[in-house]
Amino acid sequence: MRVSDRTLALALTLIPFSSIGLARFAFGLVLPAMRDDLGWSYLDGGVATTANAAGYLGGAIFGAAAARRFGDRTMIVWGTAGMAATLFATAITGAFLPILVFRFGAGLFGGLAFVAGGTMATQLSKTTVPPALVWFPGGAGLAIFVTALGLPPIEEAVGGWRSGWLVLGAIALAATVVLFLVVPAHRSDHVPQSATLVDRIRGLEISYALFGLGYISYATFVVAYVRDGDAAVSTVVFWATLGAATVVGSFVWPSLFARHTAGAVYPLTLAVCASGVLLIIVDRSTVSALVSAALFGASALAVVSGVSAAARDRVRPESWGGVIGRLTATFGVGQMLGPLLGGALGDTASGLRLGLGASAAILALGALIALVDRRHPI
Repeated sequence: MRVSDRTLALALTLIPFSSIGLARFAFGLVLPAMRDDLGWSYLDGGVATTANAAGYLGGAIFGAAAARRFGDRTMIVWGTAGMAATLFATAITGAFLPILVFRFGAGLFGGLAFVAGGTMATQLSKTTVPPALVWFPGGAGLAIFVTALGLPPIEEAVGGWRSGWLVLGAIALAATVVLFLVVPAHRSDHVPQSATLVDRIRGLEISYALFGLGYISYATFVVAYVRDGDAAVSTVVFWATLGAATVVGSFVWPSLFARHTAGAVYPLTLAVCASGVLLIIVDRSTVSALVSAALFGASALAVVSGVSAAARDRVRPESWGGVIGRLTATFGVGQMLGPLLGGALGDTASGLRLGLGASAAILALGALIALVDRRHPI
């Protein structure tokens, strides 16, 4: 069926809703119960997150070529369907290796869908629906909010972390059906990048890779960190605050992008994200925990919008698809290594505070590099 471009832009938010919100962020909610039941260390949890990130990296690397071969709609529908299947499958076994395989698969399908969906959103943002690129990652915030309210009670009532994965799979399947009905047949240009073009986005690649390295430890371990501290805040309230802030941010940031160049706003998104991580390290009180969640939630996915918009302004339309894939791949490298670093530091005597401190420093460095790397739009 034929839908308006605005409706399409909103439907595309279901891609990060699934690939980021369900397949990645929700793991932080399920992880504490998995650790208790399966006897995992923090490093084990980090390895599982890295497996997901490695799959995402593979999807990002091959996403542009796959979309060029099969079309964007095909990669979106089959990518989200694959994510749903792997989320369901994660509930089957408690064995570590199969879980790693399923986490890898969720990332792979998510990366393929994200590149195709991100290219569509980029094109809509430059033509008929200017906020489309900022709305796009905002879908992940909605997923965070929904899972925060729904997963813990279901896990407690039905019986553990397996029920959590079944719920995540069911939600992802529903998102797949909507995308199947709404997204039209589409084939974007995905052309190879020249050396000159790569040079124009080099600073964006470095800062975005640092974002991937820094943010993922917070997303994976902050719930466990809050639970182990003195803050009188439940997991549901903390995670719901983070998710709600992400949704609110998707409406606040467009005004900044409209008044300033994307290259000027992008470093700010990284700086706010770093401040959110730093706050929970300095003070573990209830108020600080909630403010930290709000700052991180409002800015983390805006980083995705910011880097995409900055890249869009630096290259010509025929290169958007390939550039989105390239940036997603560099981001994937960072988030593949981040959980290993955070988990390894979390298992030391200093605990998760050391790992989160490293995350804050890495995010601050990314903001500095983005600030220095200012190029005029073409």
